[in-house]
Amino acid sequence: MAERQFERLETLAAHAGEGPVPPTTRPVSMPIYQTSVFAFPDLETVEEVYNGRSPAYLYSRMAHPNARALEEAYAALEGAEDAMATASGMAAIFAVFFSLLSPGDHLICSRELYGGTYSLLAEHLGRWGIATDYVDTTDLGAVEAAIRPETRMIFVEAITNPTVQVADLPALSRLAFRRGLWLVVDNTFATPYLLRPLEHGADLVVISATKFLGGHSDLTGGLVAGSRALIDRIRRCHVVTGATPDPFAAWLCLRGMKTLHLRLERQSQNALALAWFLSRHPWVEAVHYPGLPSHPQSELARRLLPRGAGGILSFAVRGDEEAAGRVIRSLRLASLVPSLGDVTTTVSHPASTSHRTLPPETRAQLGITPNLIRVSVGTEAVEEILADFEAALATLG
Repeated sequence: MAERQFERLETLAAHAGEGPVPPTTRPVSMPIYQTSVFAFPDLETVEEVYNGRSPAYLYSRMAHPNARALEEAYAALEGAEDAMATASGMAAIFAVFFSLLSPGDHLICSRELYGGTYSLLAEHLGRWGIATDYVDTTDLGAVEAAIRPETRMIFVEAITNPTVQVADLPALSRLAFRRGLWLVVDNTFATPYLLRPLEHGADLVVISATKFLGGHSDLTGGLVAGSRALIDRIRRCHVVTGATPDPFAAWLCLRGMKTLHLRLERQSQNALALAWFLSRHPWVEAVHYPGLPSHPQSELARRLLPRGAGGILSFAVRGDEEAAGRVIRSLRLASLVPSLGDVTTTVSHPASTSHRTLPPETRAQLGITPNLIRVSVGTEAVEEILADFEAALATLG
């Protein structure tokens, strides 16, 4: 493209800042490509890009440098051939279902699911003629018994929300492979620092980057990783829905990932200390954390999560929803937040927030009771975290 020279102020203002970056230096931090479109020098280049012969970018709804950098980084962390970034974790899950399942197909899911995933399955996939069975995926016999001729996929959370059950991914992957099914794993709670599902035989891994991956409650995003063939198939469907993350959100997530290992190491340590404290407290009737020896899957957790059991735990106070509400109101360091994964400690009430769309009888079966509190443990000094919960629980006595 020939160099452009303008004289009129109106034209100069419209084209301000279009000068090239010096080629001999590079920014240490990736720039934010805050643009919706990209310019081309000629029609031949346009043709090369549209036909896939050039890696250049066209339109940010399809792809842009910040999203691609995030995808490459996440694929490396998960040990995947490729990855695709989305505008939210739910967008990543939707893209997987939308691209791989067809009317008449059948899906097997964990009984214990994030409420948003349950709503997608219960309220929308059924309208497309896709049937779903919810089973206890810690029971391999129950999973195999649910398989039908039209079953195409098993979908599980690596660590479930909110009672932190651990999926036996090696056993589930062997079953899925033997029966010709895709195994898709939501790795939001564990992240690739604690667990890499593809190494245990999963076909795809999805994650809400809004949570621990970003780590600072300042972005919304999601990712899905797997083989290049599967990601290409999912991407073709994903692009038309317009769910690509904006450049700033992708940039924030990439920045957050740089400290993922430091945050999760500290959060796992703090969560274990808080779980031990709660397990001995007279006003706590149950603690769910796979790092505790009393957890029914503690041995599986030790094998699959050697770096720690993560920053999420839940506990039931003695009493009803009013008692849980009193504890939550009395916390000073921990805030009531309908999300998780921040560097600060937060709590939520699953029965009235993340899992409110589940039928009451289903919540009761899963132990998502009105007195259950979920904790996302932060990186603060552990002594102050323990003191906050000790003071809040003292209000019940």
